[in-house]
Amino acid sequence: MDILKISKLKETFTEYIRVKFELFKLDLTEHLSNVLAQMIAYLVILVISGLMVTFLSIALAHYLNSFFEQEAIGYLIVAGIYLLFLLLVFFLLKSGKLKTFFETKLMENISKEKSNEEE
Repeated sequence: MDILKISKLKETFTEYIRVKFELFKLDLTEHLSNVLAQMIAYLVILVISGLMVTFLSIALAHYLNSFFEQEAIGYLIVAGIYLLFLLLVFFLLKSGKLKTFFETKLMENISKEKSNEEE
């Protein structure tokens, strides 16, 4: 009789481990699909934003060209503006502020996602 109980206990434990592993796989799949969907959404936003900035830059350069009655000065001014932005980003990277900002935002998103899962 003890052997039957041990066998049943072993079978139950094995089934429990199998179910827990399946649950883990499902949770992991759900989490990965959420992350992938969010990455795709951000990529689409990034592409559309990039196109918008490109066309607005061209429009601004054309306007500045007509304002200064020069053929290339508008493009040089727009390029100078982008150079200033690039220098600002390099400064923020070197100071560590940009890294800290992104780490903070990432941790906020992770903690927000965990609290949503718990509810």
